[in-house]
Amino acid sequence: MGIYFKKDILLFWRDRKEVLVALLLPIALTLILGFALPGWVNNSNPSLEMKVALVNQNRHTEGVARFHEQLKGSLLSPDEQDGLVEETAMLDLDPEAMLMGMFRSEDVSRYIEVLQLDHETAYTKLKAGEVTAVITIPETYTLDSLNKLLLNEGDGAALLLTAEGDTTKVSVLQNMLNGLLSTVNYQAALSHAAGSGSDGSTWSAPRTPVGGLERIEGVRMITSFQYFAFAITIFVTLSISITMASKSITEKREKVFTRLLYSGARPMQFQLGKMASTFCIALLQMLVVILLSHVLFQLFPGRPLSFWLGLGIFMVLLCAVVAAFAGLFTAMVFRMKDGDVAVGISFIALILLGVIGGSMVPMYILPDWLMEVGRLTPNGLALTSLIQWIQGTPLQELWLPMLSLGIYTVIIMAAGLWMFPKKGGI
Repeated sequence: MGIYFKKDILLFWRDRKEVLVALLLPIALTLILGFALPGWVNNSNPSLEMKVALVNQNRHTEGVARFHEQLKGSLLSPDEQDGLVEETAMLDLDPEAMLMGMFRSEDVSRYIEVLQLDHETAYTKLKAGEVTAVITIPETYTLDSLNKLLLNEGDGAALLLTAEGDTTKVSVLQNMLNGLLSTVNYQAALSHAAGSGSDGSTWSAPRTPVGGLERIEGVRMITSFQYFAFAITIFVTLSISITMASKSITEKREKVFTRLLYSGARPMQFQLGKMASTFCIALLQMLVVILLSHVLFQLFPGRPLSFWLGLGIFMVLLCAVVAAFAGLFTAMVFRMKDGDVAVGISFIALILLGVIGGSMVPMYILPDWLMEVGRLTPNGLALTSLIQWIQGTPLQELWLPMLSLGIYTVIIMAAGLWMFPKKGGI
């Protein structure tokens, strides 16, 4: 296999144009798109437009009244009961008013339209795809909230968020609700603690800033340069598989492979040599391009060695898939009468993978169903995993996409070896 490996490495290296394209094209396109289209990555708000159904089953007034009745039947002193009644009025835990206040704010109302519906209508629209999700306020929300907050009884109350699937829009909506409820709970707890201590004394809580942007520790925003550097590099790396396969057209036309068979060579050695050389070339190309992009565009300043090792793992897995594709496309060249047709089919497949896998346009601008399909492609898996890694996702949480890339490699490689002509097959 070693001689075939060396042959393919030298064939690729002799074509200086291909080498320059593989190294310089990703950097040039990253430079152009990073400056020209920063909003495509840094500002993805247009894709978040959605309709949400709000089902309010909560009986707010009745809940407050029942809470007051519970206080009368409790063992608390009259003064303590009066204090809790006053706190109930001060807290004003009306979930519908809080939610509508958030959804009617200027920043949120541009992207989220809220429909206040009954339970049956809301779920009918959800199944029909007319709304993205349904937010349900349970019947005893107010009573359960007051019991937990003021008496520390029960499990508290929770809003119900129902959706047909786990999409980006649903995740954004869930994060908004979590943020609102966390803020309300925090402020209510401070108000309760400041109003009455266990000894009847009062204390003042420190003032907290109002408004602003809260950034979650461990989650980084990805920049347009980071996105395009990987998206374009992944696409160009995939194209190396076609480049390596296209060089087999000459070998087929000039009967190089046939002469090798007559000399006693094994077809599998020829195929494995092609895949091994493609893997090394693809990995070297990715490493050089990403390192040069890092130096030129300051992609990852101050990142530790563990971060770079994680990038290396995903690069190795992706290049293994590229090598498997090279074997499959090479088998197609030898199996089909016209090798150029085989290369053309391979190129069309590569373009489709690039479009739906986020290499040509950011995934979030695609329809939801197409975005989900794109995330299942080899390049889509690699790109989304790299983005998550850049944003701080632990490596142990990315084992599934890493396993999926490995499975892709095995399946595609097996298909290429099975399709490749055996002795006497040409």
